[in-house]
Amino acid sequence: MKGRRIPLSLPRRLVTEYSYAARRSPRATLSGRLQLGAVAAARAQALPRPPWSAIFARAYALAAEEMPVLRRVYVQLPWPQLYELPASIACVVIEREWQGEPALFFGRIKDPAAMPLAEVAARIRALKTAPVGSVRDYRRALRIAALPWPLRRVLFWLGLNLGRQVPNWYGSFGLSVLGAQGVSISSVIAPWAGFLNYGPIGPDGVAEVHLSFDHRVMDGAAGAQAIRALERMLHGPLLAELRALAPRAAA
Repeated sequence: MKGRRIPLSLPRRLVTEYSYAARRSPRATLSGRLQLGAVAAARAQALPRPPWSAIFARAYALAAEEMPVLRRVYVQLPWPQLYELPASIACVVIEREWQGEPALFFGRIKDPAAMPLAEVAARIRALKTAPVGSVRDYRRALRIAALPWPLRRVLFWLGLNLGRQVPNWYGSFGLSVLGAQGVSISSVIAPWAGFLNYGPIGPDGVAEVHLSFDHRVMDGAAGAQAIRALERMLHGPLLAELRALAPRAAA
């Protein structure tokens, strides 16, 4: 049967390189059921209403302030070691349209723990809605994707294995925003030391949260503690911020 050849678009090349960079990462995934009814109710009253991705990004970054292991990455240069970052950098996976096709882009948010929730939300909205060419991370990614594949591969590998470059290329953790579409990812191919995604919130207020992590960086016990810390941040600082965004709080 004769088919047709479809050249890889620049965004498809990017996904290919991210997947290749993750191929040797020994990953484990933990799942937890979080009761988010109160958080969802407070979010429904907030104006403007922040996206769930902003809430989870800030909560994870706050948890990482308590747990330095969540700010560590595995690097191979100049020799295999763990490299601890002073602050978290979230890398949010965003689907955008590019030249007529759906495409994945990767937008970084530096130190969400140091920002108010409203600012994190505004940055994620910009990643979702601003012209692709106006977002610095997207422009750089497309330039790199246009390079010959041997050079792309070398650059991605260096970005993953030079400690000071990891936050510039990948961030310290990844975050998927598929929960709004009613699905979650239980198994991922990801280069990040930690990758967080969540499913839809059910009528009972419960959501399934998945944390995929690099086993070279942390073990299952630390991953379980991270999910519990995430839940504490959601019910503590994030719930308070959401309630403060309600109109009645300003009255």
